[in-house]
Amino acid sequence: MAPDAVPIAEIQTPLARRFDIVLKPVSHPEFGEIRIDSELFAVGRAETPFAAGRAEVIAELSRRHARIFFEHGIAYIADLGSKNGTTVNGAEVKQKPHPLHHGDEIRFAGVLAFRVELLPRAVPPLAQTVVVTLTPERGDLGLQPIVISGFPFLISKIDDTFARYKDAYPHQVNYVSRHHAHLFLRDGEVFVEDLGSTNGTFLGGKRLEESALVLEDGATLAIGGNHFVYRAEIHRGPVADPTVTKMKAGGEGTERLPEAAASAATATATATAAAQPAIDPDRTTFVGSAHSFLDIFCVDPALKQDDEVNPDAAIAQEPRRGAGNRFAVFVAELSEAFGGSGEPDMRRLRWWGGALLAAICLLLVVLYVRGAPQREMNALVAAGRYATAAQKADQYLARHPGDAGFEAEGAEVLMKAKVPDWLAAMQAHAFDRARSIVGEMQTLAQHNGEARPLVAELAWMGDLESFWATRGGADAPIRIFRDEPVIGGLIDRWSDDADEHQRALDQIVSFVPEFAAPYADTLSHLRKLQSDDSVYVAAAGRLKSAIDKALDDDRLDPLTPMLDDYSERYPRLTGLDSIRGDLRAYQQVESDARAGNAQALADELKQLRFATPPFQARLAKLERRVTASALHGTGDAK
Repeated sequence: MAPDAVPIAEIQTPLARRFDIVLKPVSHPEFGEIRIDSELFAVGRAETPFAAGRAEVIAELSRRHARIFFEHGIAYIADLGSKNGTTVNGAEVKQKPHPLHHGDEIRFAGVLAFRVELLPRAVPPLAQTVVVTLTPERGDLGLQPIVISGFPFLISKIDDTFARYKDAYPHQVNYVSRHHAHLFLRDGEVFVEDLGSTNGTFLGGKRLEESALVLEDGATLAIGGNHFVYRAEIHRGPVADPTVTKMKAGGEGTERLPEAAASAATATATATAAAQPAIDPDRTTFVGSAHSFLDIFCVDPALKQDDEVNPDAAIAQEPRRGAGNRFAVFVAELSEAFGGSGEPDMRRLRWWGGALLAAICLLLVVLYVRGAPQREMNALVAAGRYATAAQKADQYLARHPGDAGFEAEGAEVLMKAKVPDWLAAMQAHAFDRARSIVGEMQTLAQHNGEARPLVAELAWMGDLESFWATRGGADAPIRIFRDEPVIGGLIDRWSDDADEHQRALDQIVSFVPEFAAPYADTLSHLRKLQSDDSVYVAAAGRLKSAIDKALDDDRLDPLTPMLDDYSERYPRLTGLDSIRGDLRAYQQVESDARAGNAQALADELKQLRFATPPFQARLAKLERRVTASALHGTGDAK
């Protein structure tokens, strides 16, 4: 990411998280189910529970392999430049975090595979406020205290928290990396994790390795050496103004706090530093808005700048050898091994190095051009232009079918673009409008194998809710010959693979959280229709079979008491009066045929109109019997 790039996500009010992630082992059952109920979960060979695995298995993992986290109610996975990679449904996760959906398969280092399940939160989050005050150890450097009440907090030299000192201490600021470290909350504790910075992050004088450590009250936190060194103080409890956004304070030319906000900030700072003198709000950096995990873990690979190396850091660091020196030593040793002088031909070496650099540049250009559609998608998503992003995804997939990454992202933006309007139409009972929106989604999903099942679920849900509303709700009558085919069809569409349908609907919820309540209502309506199907629809089926058999056998007399019995036993089964009327008309025609009353029969046949399908289907047979009776001139047609 360029230094001045806009972060991937700019959402001021985070969405409440409704789900926990459960990782179900696919390849190694000894790890068991892993439930992730914290905002950030670390994957690495030294992390729990992976550290307890067999050596030959976890050896394939990197120490800082991947991170799984929640952002704005959505789950993501980010690879941290691991040696053996991370995939989601076979697609490699690279510099950009990948959203996780119910049913995804994630694989670490090609050996550890897990199935993702999104389940309702086991324990609701505890409401508490945590404030970290970082007070400079040295008072002669003019550093401002930092009061942090928004997490995660990214330590970065391009953030104004540290960039403000660039004029006064340019080298020291450059010892802070662009993505240096971050502070985050887990189970109410503050953790600090180094993000692979050049000059390191030191907690209590010890350089952080791959794992995050708890930032204890009173601990010393040093960033990139011995200049930015702070004493940490942790305060838990209410704050005066938890809505304070990221602010700058102090110093000529910087933004000062408004009077009301400054007063609130002073109260917060005073509460967090009860054991030290009160903090001057005009000389304090207040950080109240959280950075984005998406921004923290989405880092374009870039060469370390020379000015990021800190040879004068007082805190001990491991010696580093430049890549160029290592290459020269390797060439010299290789020359000696083959009987040479051990002195490489640096002119030739530079020529080959230049050629290699040119090839790498060409490769980077090709990769940049190929990545243009993805960058365009990222920009549209960051701007919230989901409808345009859905169109771009469809156009790309029409040219590049089967691209798993674009299919996943296309499905997500399509749901975010269209489902809110679809929900509004459904709530207004504008079912034709809802069907039209589904039609638009089907067009945009025609090249997207992941989006099509989701759109099909919306179509089914729309049909069920339309039927439910138009017939009158839970206690509406079951209209024989009309409702039972619709009820059966809706239930059959769900029952063909209920688990798969539920996973698809859960996936829509992960994209559009407000979809959860209507989805729950639809499942409730489905259960009522299933109950009606087992009682009333089954009864209607038995009655129709009895009518067909009676007409085939010309034994109609038992039908009348049967209809009376069904009226009493199944009060919500309607349409029985129409059957009674058709039965009487049918029996009257047969009676007149047996009596030989030709004129009466002719008049009756002209006016005869049956209302129910079984009698309509036998009208032609009845007409043939009446004609035969008239021709024979008898009172009984055979």
